[in-house]
Amino acid sequence: MGELKKLVEEGKIKYVGLSEASASTIRRAHAVHPLTAVQMEWSLWSRDLEEDIVPTCRELGIGIVPYSPLGRGFLSSGPNLVENLSKDDSRK
Repeated sequence: MGELKKLVEEGKIKYVGLSEASASTIRRAHAVHPLTAVQMEWSLWSRDLEEDIVPTCRELGIGIVPYSPLGRGFLSSGPNLVENLSKDDSRK
């Protein structure tokens, strides 16, 4: 995080964000340099970040960039999607 802070100070980057970080990691990083955003999977299927990550980001004023809001496709293609997945699909 210290190196990213230097890059901001040198004008080489403008903002710093994290992806897939725990609440404690977000707090530690934010203490070194303010974070702009945190990217996490967030959908009806994956809501565990609402326990720790969302409150932490709200408290610190950090934006959340959700990815896979349709549950990696499971919430978009109807009930037979699982049956149609190939054997090697990581979503099984």
